[in-house]
Amino acid sequence: MANENVVYPGQTVGVIGESISNLSLITTAKKMGFKVAVYSSNESSDIMQVSDFQYMGDYTDKSSLKMFAERCDAVIYNDDQIGSDIVDYLSQYTRVPQNTDLLDINQDRLIERSFFETLNMNMAPYATIIELEDIYQAINSIGYPAILKPIQRGLLGGQELYIEKQSDIVKASGMLDVGTYILESYVKHDIDYSVVVTRGENSDRVIFPVIEDIYQRSRLITAFTPAKIESGLEKEMIRIANEIANNLDYVGTFEVSFYVSENGSIYVNKIAPNMGIAGSVFEYALSVDQFEQHLRAIAGLPLMKPIVGIPTVLQTINEQDYGRIQTQWVIKDNWHFNFYGLNDGRHGTIGHILIPTESIAKTLMQIEGTNIWNNIDFEAKYKKMD
Repeated sequence: MANENVVYPGQTVGVIGESISNLSLITTAKKMGFKVAVYSSNESSDIMQVSDFQYMGDYTDKSSLKMFAERCDAVIYNDDQIGSDIVDYLSQYTRVPQNTDLLDINQDRLIERSFFETLNMNMAPYATIIELEDIYQAINSIGYPAILKPIQRGLLGGQELYIEKQSDIVKASGMLDVGTYILESYVKHDIDYSVVVTRGENSDRVIFPVIEDIYQRSRLITAFTPAKIESGLEKEMIRIANEIANNLDYVGTFEVSFYVSENGSIYVNKIAPNMGIAGSVFEYALSVDQFEQHLRAIAGLPLMKPIVGIPTVLQTINEQDYGRIQTQWVIKDNWHFNFYGLNDGRHGTIGHILIPTESIAKTLMQIEGTNIWNNIDFEAKYKKMD
């Protein structure tokens, strides 16, 4: 007899949100035998072309949202900007196993920090900022440099202000007109990490191996696993990720990001209820990737125990890189190219390359040798791997 909490092959999984990883999520769902319905405001999006059922509308169109939900046996949001009110509305007409707990934590930095504090997790010192005078007062305890961030992620396009000296503070005056901010101490660090976790319906979970990340101006450029990391730091990150999973009402895959300060202290940066680009390394690095594991959780299936595969490097492709990438397309026999959004006017990151390898250090040298990403200092990364 069929279990009503299980989504079976032939039934419909709905996907809502504008994440660039939706294409991978949908193609994986179809491989697993599900039909896929998509809700989007972008008619020319690639995900509309590969889905079985398409629903167009904005997130205030309750009539279209209702029709979408009623067509689905379960709905997935893969976008940390989806409002909790939308998820609650969809839940009236279908199952949304992810719930809104993690969305609420992710979208409000004050709630997120309160959550970290409750779990006694180390994070950068911060203060709530309402007016300009608050910055002058808070900087005395936080110190320079500091970063001014909107409490609501996505406000003003996520605009932040790096404050290195007192004369920088006046630049914040216009930003504070649109909402509340936090002032966060900038902790100097050279290394960023992320841990992907999938939590099942019965609170079981799988924690993926640690990924090492390289950012440029807050945008992910490179990721690889296994990370070059001390055993003690790795165990602590996994412990933290496990503790977060213990305290969430959430089903599916999420990502915890960390950084390690110059003195070796671990700081929790954020948690996100979506499948980020970095987690795509597991397509070759493990026997199961983040997308299949997420779908298994949503569908009420047992989570798979990962078997370690091939060390893998991920390199993102930005819009301005596309012309030079065409040369690599022709000559690289070990690069797996993945493009998304080429036909929907997407700007910024338009794809990524996956490189399974015997040596992460040599692969980083190979990437550097192309001179495409020559603003990134890979040398410091691959030297420590010798």
